[in-house]
Amino acid sequence: MSVNNRAPHQSRRTIALALSASFALSIISYYNTLKLSTASSLVLVGNDVPSSLLDPRSLLPLYRNSGTNPLDEADFIIQRAYAETYARMAPCKGNEIETDCIRTVVNHFNQQKNEHNQQITEQLDNSSQIESILSHPNSKLTPLPWWFQTLLRDIPINGAYGFWHHFSTSSTTPPIKFCAIGKNGSTEWRKVFKALNAPEFGGLQKSKFNTHKKLSEDTQNIPQTVFLRDPLERLLSAYLDKCVKDSVRRSQGHCEPNAIFASDWMKSAGKKTTDDKSVISLPMLFDAAQDADKEMFAAYVDLFPLKWNVHFVPQAIFCDLYRNINNYDVYFMGKSFMPELDRMSSRYGGLLPETLNDIFQYKSHIGNVTNGSEGNVGANNSHGTKAPTKVAKYYSPRALRRALEYLSIDYVTLKLEVPEWAREMLRKDNSVP
Repeated sequence: MSVNNRAPHQSRRTIALALSASFALSIISYYNTLKLSTASSLVLVGNDVPSSLLDPRSLLPLYRNSGTNPLDEADFIIQRAYAETYARMAPCKGNEIETDCIRTVVNHFNQQKNEHNQQITEQLDNSSQIESILSHPNSKLTPLPWWFQTLLRDIPINGAYGFWHHFSTSSTTPPIKFCAIGKNGSTEWRKVFKALNAPEFGGLQKSKFNTHKKLSEDTQNIPQTVFLRDPLERLLSAYLDKCVKDSVRRSQGHCEPNAIFASDWMKSAGKKTTDDKSVISLPMLFDAAQDADKEMFAAYVDLFPLKWNVHFVPQAIFCDLYRNINNYDVYFMGKSFMPELDRMSSRYGGLLPETLNDIFQYKSHIGNVTNGSEGNVGANNSHGTKAPTKVAKYYSPRALRRALEYLSIDYVTLKLEVPEWAREMLRKDNSVP
């Protein structure tokens, strides 16, 4: 009998049992991940970290203080999470990009961990110091959150650095490069650049989203462009598209970890969820938690970093934007999307205005963007999720706080503003820890 046919208290019990069982499954399926996270949880903070960020607790006096400029809770969460994670990433050399840079970052953390372990070993050799070491831990030791460690583990292999994020064309004046980010209209932008490059490839069918001409790396001569999106809205859009849509979840397997959230995809792909048959028989969360949008989304936000899918990776990671956003000509999605398309068209000309209008029909929307759904790229196509209109339905204060931690790199390095609805949700919540 389905959950919808049961009494309300039975439905809640089923949801609770499914959530508990699925979390247990996550422990079984990702034991090695959590073991790795625990083993490397304490690392030294390097000299490359600004002294103001060495101790995130120094931000506490500013949070909800009675001073002239109290720190809003959303800003506090972002600054604290960024200080504990992304701010500690070792700087990379100019020729180290994407995967090579992340490898340098991971090696830096591993070196710090090894040096710390060696130091502790040497200190423990003197038994008289054991009690002192255990009683007075080094104040400069700060744990790396487990979700940050799994992010560093996954982005080199999950497609975040794939060639398909880099578009280019010589059909504009001047030629341009474009950073394509999943859930930022990348499907439509692929159509745009294939159309722009069609003349040099002999037609649209043979066209590619990169020009075959060699373009200069000088950003003064060949501008780099990107469209950014509110990170919280983008996270929800990815969830609605990759998890809530049954057909997409079952066919693509992007609602990861699939062992928890997409066992239907795993079965269709011929994969085993676990050797424990009693666990396999448990209902998938999306079957058990019907009509529980906030609870289901909160559960997903808690657990998806067990295996980072490319569609949920922060925008700043793509194209190394966190390192070089100042070299990009930046445009924004949301309510201003159509005017932003017009601004981009006016700046680069060539085939761009006609092509953008063919794909987005932006000219008819200029001056008539009255709400987020009307101006958003996903509002008028089958691939869209209309996420801006659904934030209140899916976000809870708990999920919001966790999401702000994961996405802190976007708000800090890309200088994006936290939406007012998010700030207001936290202000009204009485469950602040």
